[in-house]
Order: sequence, then structure tokens, then C-alpha cells
Amino acid sequence: MKKYFILLICILILGCSTLSKEERLALEAKIDHEECLSLGFKEETEAYGGCRLTLKSIRSQDKTTQAIRRNGLDDRFCRRWYYC
Repeated sequence: MKKYFILLICILILGCSTLSKEERLALEAKIDHEECLSLGFKEETEAYGGCRLTLKSIRSQDKTTQAIRRNGLDDRFCRRWYYC
């Protein structure tokens, strides 16, 4: 859990920095690579690819959640469809 928190902080810092898109993507790829290796996955295996895909999916979901909250849509959606 601590590793995911550190990964999230790195991503948030990347989002606020002045890195170019290519630099940001390269840094994200390096962070994902190191995270999967630290979890015990070996490169060029299906499990390693699944790890990388999972991390990318988590990052995408986080960006979507942040956009929804930033635009104030989370409360309206919740009240309209789920009666929270």
C-alpha cells in the first residue's frame, strides 16, 4: 500500500511539473517498470505485462476521478442515479 501511495504522489508531482508529455510518459514508464520488478515480476513475461497494464489502468481511473471531482460532477451523478 505504501508503494502505491508513493506512486500516486509521484504522479501528482508529475502532473504539476513543467515536463513535456514525452518526458512525463517516460518517467511514468520507468516508475511502472520498477514497481513491477519490485513486486517480483520478471520482464518479458505475461504476468509482467499484466502488472504494467494494471498500473496504467489505475492511473487512468485516478485521472478520471480527479476530472469528475474537479468539474463538480460527482455529487450530481450520485444524487441523480444512486441516491447517496
